[in-house]
Amino acid sequence: MQSGKSNDWIDYNYTKLHDQIFEATRISISIRTLKRIFKVNDNYEPQIATKNAMTQYLGYRDWAHFLKENFDTETNDIRISEETVNTPPKTLNQRYKTAKFWIISGVSLIVLIIGTTLFFNQFIDQPKFFFNVKNNSGHAPLTAAISYDLSNINYKNAFIDFGSGGEYKMLLAPKGELTYQYKTPNFYKMRLIADGKTLAKTTVDVTTKGWVCYVGNNDQNARVVTDRDKFSDKTSLYFVPAIISTLQINTNEEYWVDYRNIRNFHVDGDQMTVEFRLRNSQNMGGFDCFDTSLEFTGESGRGRFKFVKPGCTQYADTEFGDTQLTGNFHNLSSLGVDLSKWTVVRIETRNKTSMVYIDNAFKFKTVYNTPIGNIRGLFCRFKGSGQLDFIRVYDQGHHLVYNDEFNR
Repeated sequence: MQSGKSNDWIDYNYTKLHDQIFEATRISISIRTLKRIFKVNDNYEPQIATKNAMTQYLGYRDWAHFLKENFDTETNDIRISEETVNTPPKTLNQRYKTAKFWIISGVSLIVLIIGTTLFFNQFIDQPKFFFNVKNNSGHAPLTAAISYDLSNINYKNAFIDFGSGGEYKMLLAPKGELTYQYKTPNFYKMRLIADGKTLAKTTVDVTTKGWVCYVGNNDQNARVVTDRDKFSDKTSLYFVPAIISTLQINTNEEYWVDYRNIRNFHVDGDQMTVEFRLRNSQNMGGFDCFDTSLEFTGESGRGRFKFVKPGCTQYADTEFGDTQLTGNFHNLSSLGVDLSKWTVVRIETRNKTSMVYIDNAFKFKTVYNTPIGNIRGLFCRFKGSGQLDFIRVYDQGHHLVYNDEFNR
């Protein structure tokens, strides 16, 4: 890993360190937190869980073990005890100053050790390949320009996974350039893979100007509609079947209506709440099991709950981080919900646990390990013409960070 002084680090360095810490400890420290820790002028003291993870990354059992081995002290985070309460103010103040000294010194030493290690690693862990993507952010259609050079590594097969649902390009030459067009708005994760190993990864952010609709019978005739007047009744998002049929989409057969908003929502997908008010019925243009998927995609992973009407739960599924459950192999009867009338669906994520509530009634939860990260896209997908009345996003402190009532 190329590093140098932490003041000169770019997002690549912090992402690489994030991945290394997670691989070693299975604990995710956000890139934002790492930036605060390694920023020289930021007087930031990380939480105990963060300090434990960083010291485990260095080979210690935890923060207390690190302090003991490096400072010959048992000092841990300050704890209030009966003895402390009865201690005279002057002595108590001295103890707090002493404890704070060990904390600041310990964090500084962690930063020094990791920074020095990564600095020297640049001489022994230089990337032997080159991979670069230009024009990786903008509105659809977006053509990304890719260049690579694998001349200095030994491999049998290499390809680029564009992150667009199974599309990839085999690399027949060890060095070259190519382009790929992203036609549908989404937050994509592109990977360079050689002999089954991911050598490099980057993101392609195909953003929207507010809400758009991806509609079609299948991927072959699906299209992105950006004119909101076509899929809004001024109080909600609703794509009337009669208007859809003018797009050469057969509304007598199954079709899908996918509302999406791709942007940086600046909220942690592992510590947030999202509320949707929606309905999906046959009278509106829904089909058989009235599949309804609510999804958000983050910088690291995604979260999704797919609801169906009661009796169809073999088609229900959920995905959060590295946990995927399907109705064919798991009991997802709680995701069988009658959505024919207006219903508020609330999804909460806390400490790698996702929970879903229907009209304030708890229904289901799932636990995951791989973080979702900062949210970069929201989706509401209906089988047929479902209707979305509002969507609200709250952060960990339940502060409203995004709200759309679709009134226009």
